[in-house]
Amino acid sequence: MNKDRGIIKWQPFESLTPSKKVVDTILHEKSKIKKPILSLEQQQEIEEKLVEAFYEQIEVTLKIYKNGYIKTTTSSILEMDYTYKKITLKNKDKILFKQIIEITL
Repeated sequence: MNKDRGIIKWQPFESLTPSKKVVDTILHEKSKIKKPILSLEQQQEIEEKLVEAFYEQIEVTLKIYKNGYIKTTTSSILEMDYTYKKITLKNKDKILFKQIIEITL
């Protein structure tokens, strides 16, 4: 006489779901990196390339540090606000100069 317990037998595994979310969050936080430190010369070089790309409407590839991760984006510069040191890309991303760690024209 084999009587199946149905859904009842799976209830203990329901308690594991919240711990999976915690583990995923911990792994996500551990994979973050510190922001690379740029020298003044590197910062000036990045700013010069940004100005050149803006006036010549050249598409640029930017490596951006944001929230512990380095992201890469390619676009042309739509607007440049030198007062607040930020740019707006054609894909509508707004990026501060201090977030940019590398630029390629």
